[in-house]
Amino acid sequence: MENKEFSTPINQKKLYKFNATDVFLILIIAIAAAILIYIVAGTDLFMRGDEVTIQYTIEIPLIRNEFLPAINNMQGEQITDAVRGYNLGVVHQVRILDGMADGEDRVHGVVRRVPYPDHSRVFITVRAQARRNYPRYFVNGRNIMVGVQMFFRTPHFTGYGNCIELTEITEED
Repeated sequence: MENKEFSTPINQKKLYKFNATDVFLILIIAIAAAILIYIVAGTDLFMRGDEVTIQYTIEIPLIRNEFLPAINNMQGEQITDAVRGYNLGVVHQVRILDGMADGEDRVHGVVRRVPYPDHSRVFITVRAQARRNYPRYFVNGRNIMVGVQMFFRTPHFTGYGNCIELTEITEED
């Protein structure tokens, strides 16, 4: 018997076969690319909807009165997301009320709102251009909805609060 070796000619290319490792690597690269696109472009890339002007109010329920000078000068300043640095609009109005807290009346068994000394409640009204994707609004990729907690900053103040009101603004407002 003759011993024959099987070999491919030098000029003939060998066909490559995919295996599970190759498919896994391609999936990892595709997922990494999608995450990178999301980080760079934000959710605005995938958004459809009308461009509208909104006005929303952020409530800071209790803040020490020593921060009020920075808050009083906030009107007209740009407000940005403290986490991602996105522009969230311009401060249109600031209202400051006395601080109130819930206190328990143990004699009558009810909860009452009582004054909280050396603290205030702050309402910051912001106007911004947003993309409407009903029922949500997005300002530079940041979801703005009633009930959403917002971490924000201005040039002189950094804080957080809850969005308590949101309305669309028409041109005559």
